[in-house]
Amino acid sequence: MTLFSIMLNVISPIFIVIGLAYVIGKRFDPNPRALSVFLIYVFVPMLTFKGVRESELSGGELGGLVIVVLGVAGAMIGIGMVVARVMRWDKSLSGAFVMTLFMMNAANYGIPLNTFAFGEAGGKVAIIYYALNAMLANLLGVYFASSGSVSPRRALRNVVTVPIFPAALLGFLVGGMEINLPLPLERAIDISANAAIPCMLALLGLQLAKTPARGKLCPVLVGVTIRLVLAPLVALPLVLLVGLSGVAFQVAIVQSSMPTAVLTNALAAEFGSDAEYTSLMTLVSTLASVVTLSVLVGLLGGGV
Repeated sequence: MTLFSIMLNVISPIFIVIGLAYVIGKRFDPNPRALSVFLIYVFVPMLTFKGVRESELSGGELGGLVIVVLGVAGAMIGIGMVVARVMRWDKSLSGAFVMTLFMMNAANYGIPLNTFAFGEAGGKVAIIYYALNAMLANLLGVYFASSGSVSPRRALRNVVTVPIFPAALLGFLVGGMEINLPLPLERAIDISANAAIPCMLALLGLQLAKTPARGKLCPVLVGVTIRLVLAPLVALPLVLLVGLSGVAFQVAIVQSSMPTAVLTNALAAEFGSDAEYTSLMTLVSTLASVVTLSVLVGLLGGGV
């Protein structure tokens, strides 16, 4: 897989949507929070439910991937909290910083990238990884997004009231029991799930249109380095420890090394965290990942 192929087939479609939303944001000045509400409470829960329900989960891969997801997320949270404390950042920036480290773009970027790099089998494993990561990252993401603006008790209340985590659990239940949903409900889920990714990209563009870059260079550079360079070094021993091999081995490392998830911007906008930082971190990490992921996929023998 070449750098040009990634830029053309993966990065450019994403940035076309972001660019259009940026122009609309500059021209009409819409309120990003209105879109974030729909994402948090409708579109992303539907996407999570659909992705989890349709995942083909095998016992061995599931157990190994659970350990990798938990291990990488735990390491990123621990490193992020230590760095934020050492740097003496305020609560809003600290919460946003930690959130951007453990919430990676394993869905609208990770799934097609792994499919392109490792074939259809890679795409299937990537969906499994995304489903597991979504359950954990969305649950903790709400907490850290809230931690800078409200009390810990209120942050925990926000976790309970946001339907993303229950949607993932319901997806496992419905998929595992092979329950057939009524056709109108099935189609409503499909429509809502399909709206999630373009809306997340549009939200990022709208937020970038309102985002000055002053005073964020150091946190962004530190965050990008941890997310794109340190994360695969954390994932590698975990993947070896659980005995994953072949495509599962490759995908687990690549998914752990994806740039910051666009969803962090929706959570930051909705719960009062530092949306300026999450927007810049998402943009810069996505651009920088063109290089880091190309190198990583090459080292792992990808490119089909």
